[in-house]
Amino acid sequence: MTTTKAESMTDLHSHILPGIDDGAKDLQISLELLRKQYADRVTQIALTPHFNFERQTLEEFLKVRNRAAQELGRAFRMSGIPQRMKLGAEVFYSSEILQTDMRALCLTGTSLLLIEFPPAYYPQEAADVLYQLTRRGIVPLIAHVERYAFVRSNPNLLCDLIEAGAYTQMNATSLMLHRKYQKLYLRMIQHGMIHVVGTDTHSPSKRPPMLADAMKLVEEKCGQQMARRMIENGAVLFDGKEPEYLEPRAMRQILGQWI
Repeated sequence: MTTTKAESMTDLHSHILPGIDDGAKDLQISLELLRKQYADRVTQIALTPHFNFERQTLEEFLKVRNRAAQELGRAFRMSGIPQRMKLGAEVFYSSEILQTDMRALCLTGTSLLLIEFPPAYYPQEAADVLYQLTRRGIVPLIAHVERYAFVRSNPNLLCDLIEAGAYTQMNATSLMLHRKYQKLYLRMIQHGMIHVVGTDTHSPSKRPPMLADAMKLVEEKCGQQMARRMIENGAVLFDGKEPEYLEPRAMRQILGQWI
């Protein structure tokens, strides 16, 4: 029996709350995503809508998020789907992170904070900022690290971020659908640079939940022990605890390929 069939899984990155960002547009889509997740044996889900300091105040965001969560919660209780959900946010990287009490944006009952980097450039002070967050009791989780061009150009940047105290998350759809980079993504996992796989699901068609398929691929290509470790990492972080993981190993570039 494979790991993915035997174990329940945790999704630490999703856009399932209705009508709050570019994720689920309404309650019907939210419930459809939850059912798809449950069909994949995803029993714990972090609800992490986008938050950007430049577009919205923290107070405004929390008000809108809580209203969407209440709407989903009422329908969810009637649906009978046996899942645990916690509120969080996907926070766009900003200098405001160190000027603001970030606890309200951490995953409920934990110190875990999902952070998204700018897509076009690597903030040179990022490792220091993440370290400063950890000194304040915040546990950074870097969202969809494989999507950043600077990571694909130099995956070893992740070693610096991990050393600073951050964990890293990769999208299931990247593993399954981005065939051009699939070998690179799997090597990053093999080198201990990725701690969890999440869905980052937005809709049934745009970044659909594919966690079971992705973890099956990890198991096939990286081994059952690695797949189980990543599944356990998700569950442990969801509960606000510190997971055990391998120290990342730097990759080498030979003839333009990272190995």
